[in-house]
Amino acid sequence: MECKINYMVRRETFEGWKISPRYIRDYELVFVIEGLGNITVGERIIPVCAGDLVCFRPNVKHSLFLDKKPYMTFYAMHFQISDEELLSGIPDHIHFTDSHWLEVLMKRLYEEYRNKGYLCEWKCEIALQRLLCEILSQLHVEQTPIDSKRIGQVLEYIHEDPFREYSLDMLMRRSNIKKTLFLQSFRKITGTTPTQYIIALRLEIAGELLIETDLSISDIAQRCGFSDPFYFSRCFKKRYSVPPKLYRNNKRL
Repeated sequence: MECKINYMVRRETFEGWKISPRYIRDYELVFVIEGLGNITVGERIIPVCAGDLVCFRPNVKHSLFLDKKPYMTFYAMHFQISDEELLSGIPDHIHFTDSHWLEVLMKRLYEEYRNKGYLCEWKCEIALQRLLCEILSQLHVEQTPIDSKRIGQVLEYIHEDPFREYSLDMLMRRSNIKKTLFLQSFRKITGTTPTQYIIALRLEIAGELLIETDLSISDIAQRCGFSDPFYFSRCFKKRYSVPPKLYRNNKRL
């Protein structure tokens, strides 16, 4: 993805300040640091406040006006981007309850833009990519259903120590979801049950150990949480269609 800042400003407004209705050929992000204002996009009037991010798209009429104190302070950035499809994930108007991260990234980008020093254009492009990536990431988190977030936390918990003995009650307590919804949500997200997911994860690690080490199959089984090496071999063959020894030999050819 290539992107380029055409113009960026940090603006402190005052009584009577406005931007008359206009069209632009590039994209523009306006991030409100403090104060109040009204932004019109097309025919829609959007009251904005601190923590709001507004995205103006090419050839869409927009304007900005103030009608009461406290007056706005904001960052405005015009930019171009090669992959415009990415910006379809950013709505015209977003409010972030916790917007400190966005102010920090905007400030850093503004300082790079004003610096005009060595590698300025490259640094600005990297900073802009990071900004857009973080905005899209934050939106994804906010739009993700609560049960998906909680199952995600359970998966992180499992991956921290895949070889631990996990009971269903342990995982349910971690998610704070009742049993039926937990099992439904887990299968919806992973395509399998918690037990099958843990076994598959252990077998994946076992496969790596078979290739990368000279440990015996029995030792690998023990390390990966299988107390019975024969059960381990059956599970491994079921998943990879070959027994562990043949898998090791084939991968090392």
